[in-house]
Amino acid sequence: MRKNCLLLLIEVLLIFSGCSYRFVNPSEKSVYVDFFSNHTFQPQIEVYLQKNLKKTIAESPVFSLVNNRQNADIVISGVINDFKRNPEFISDSDQVMMASYNVKINLTITKNGQVSHRTLEQLYSLELATNFKMDYLLDMLSKKISQDIYYQLVSDEN
Repeated sequence: MRKNCLLLLIEVLLIFSGCSYRFVNPSEKSVYVDFFSNHTFQPQIEVYLQKNLKKTIAESPVFSLVNNRQNADIVISGVINDFKRNPEFISDSDQVMMASYNVKINLTITKNGQVSHRTLEQLYSLELATNFKMDYLLDMLSKKISQDIYYQLVSDEN
């Protein structure tokens, strides 16, 4: 009998863990990711940033992602002002193997009608493969930037 109860409990946990169910946090804040404009020479960085920021927030236990700003407690937007690559390690064949990227974003966070402006300026280092793809690079960088923006939102809530 006890063994059956344990098996049933394990089955229920497996079912709920595999179906992307999550428990609702009543104090969860709703977030809308608005437009990020790109004022750099790096095309598409804003597209990757918006996509990964939405994904980061959607997977968050603290926030929920909403599809319109009217339903949001917090609205995030920004301007990407700087995106510069600095080679850190160059191979014997003059290929850049590791580079750092200086990224500067002016964030606008609207929370309960109060607008705050912040500057996120960070240096991100990435290892580059000999046959790296720009899409992969932009995706990896925007994931790191999204995490930094998320940490700022979380620190505001505490």
